[in-house]
Amino acid sequence: MKETILNNFKQLQDMTIPEYTLYRKWNEVNSIKWAPKDLQRMWEIKKDIWSPEYPDDYKKLQPRMILADTPDRKQTWRILRTFTSTMPWNQSVGRLMFFYVIDSVTKCYLGVISIASDFISLGGRDSHIGWTFDQRIKKKMLAYTAMGSTIVPTQPLGFNYTGGKLLSLLLCSDDVVNQWNEKYKEPLVGITTTSLYGGFSQYTRLKYWKKCGTTEGLIPLEPTDDVYGKVRTWVKEHYPDDFIKMTVNKDKILSRPKNKMLTFAYTKLNIKPPNNHAPRGVYFCDLYENTCNLLNMKDTVIGDKKFDNSFDILVDLWKDRYASKRIKSLLVKDRMSHNTLFYDDLIGMSWKEAKEKYIKEIGR
Repeated sequence: MKETILNNFKQLQDMTIPEYTLYRKWNEVNSIKWAPKDLQRMWEIKKDIWSPEYPDDYKKLQPRMILADTPDRKQTWRILRTFTSTMPWNQSVGRLMFFYVIDSVTKCYLGVISIASDFISLGGRDSHIGWTFDQRIKKKMLAYTAMGSTIVPTQPLGFNYTGGKLLSLLLCSDDVVNQWNEKYKEPLVGITTTSLYGGFSQYTRLKYWKKCGTTEGLIPLEPTDDVYGKVRTWVKEHYPDDFIKMTVNKDKILSRPKNKMLTFAYTKLNIKPPNNHAPRGVYFCDLYENTCNLLNMKDTVIGDKKFDNSFDILVDLWKDRYASKRIKSLLVKDRMSHNTLFYDDLIGMSWKEAKEKYIKEIGR
């Protein structure tokens, strides 16, 4: 088991960041046993990814946010997230809501969003807010913020029209905030997110999202999904009592114990996982004029909104300020894309084939 984990780490460390990213996506797709109903749904979703016929078709878009709160909608969200995003999906612990975005006119898909419990500690954000550990944790002020854990546009919306900026704006919309507030008792006053690669991202120069520095990027490397599966089996066979403690809570409901499982295995096998040096930009959206003072407990009453976060207002902002500028630039350079990006053909594909076909798409 130790040799398997260390060999996996060595393989991942030898990769470039684009290779590492694609390899995890390839591994994620091929570690899942897709049922026939999933394959059928994949095909239905893939053919309904929005793609323009003419450069100005973005002006006709009427985005609509769909809460993935039924089995069918959750399946749609999962397939969209898996096959349109380069990054693998790791569900976080705590509060969580899923949305996907469609065009009301064509019923085609524009992207996926998830909003979840915020990072416990994040230097740039905490400095911006003026937060202490006592305020965040002991006073439970962290419950008044959330994290945009998935903000992924479909392609070619993302490339041609800065679709990532559209979804980033919609994450802050009254549509999302109101539904979050209906589900959880603490009102949402601010939202955090991080970029995937370094400091430049879809949040760069995006109105209402403030750059708050970068993370150190020293994140322990995780084994790929197939190796993690072997770790689970190994722990279950050799330490059955500990396995039960890590996978069943007091109410006998299965949890997602990945971090506990890996930490346990590393301790037993005397493994220190290497760090993956991948710094990310930190961004924060203040929903209210006094968001920071609410969170650092200088104020106790929510003040005026920082900006008009009406859904349609944000859509118009994206069209007028970002999408129009982007498509004009691409047309001048003759770089407009007509290609969708849907990773369904990774199923059963060799790693060599995957790299040859998709490495150039990483970061698109």
